[in-house]
Amino acid sequence: MDGVGGALFAVGAIVLFFFLPGYLLVKALWPEKRWRGPQGAITAVEMLTGGFVASLGIFLIVGFVLGNTGQFYASPSSPTLEGILAVLAVIFLALGWVQGAYRKDPPPAPSFVEPPLPGEEDLEPMLGRFQEWAREERRLQREIHRARREGAPSADRARLEEQLQELRAVRRKAERTREEELSG
Repeated sequence: MDGVGGALFAVGAIVLFFFLPGYLLVKALWPEKRWRGPQGAITAVEMLTGGFVASLGIFLIVGFVLGNTGQFYASPSSPTLEGILAVLAVIFLALGWVQGAYRKDPPPAPSFVEPPLPGEEDLEPMLGRFQEWAREERRLQREIHRARREGAPSADRARLEEQLQELRAVRRKAERTREEELSG
């Protein structure tokens, strides 16, 4: 194998050993990644680097397994090694095809936002109400304390204490309702 044939063999071996299986595996694992768009250059570097690293890992694992079975003698022209890497590349290509990695429009990326638990949909407004009740309760407690300190008429203090008790009753009722919603 001299000249052009040797050069083509060397390029093919380098691509098969150090790029193709890993790149196809990366495409199968992240089918939504594309080289187009505003993040295209970064994605291209990620995919090419990931393909190289994954190919190295695949190459080492396959070589280790073949070496332990007595089938591999560290020759780059080993038909067993080349055949296994080619079969893995075809498997990864098919897996990527099934995942939609080669379609014109990419599949949607996975969402890492957890869906709300039952009863959590209205959590923010409910928390706002509880915070508002806590502020009002503190305000009424300050008013009652000031009324006692300044010697306000007992009717005013009684009215403030009644408001405070009503507010606490409303809050406790809301807490019980929320606990029932979550438990059953």
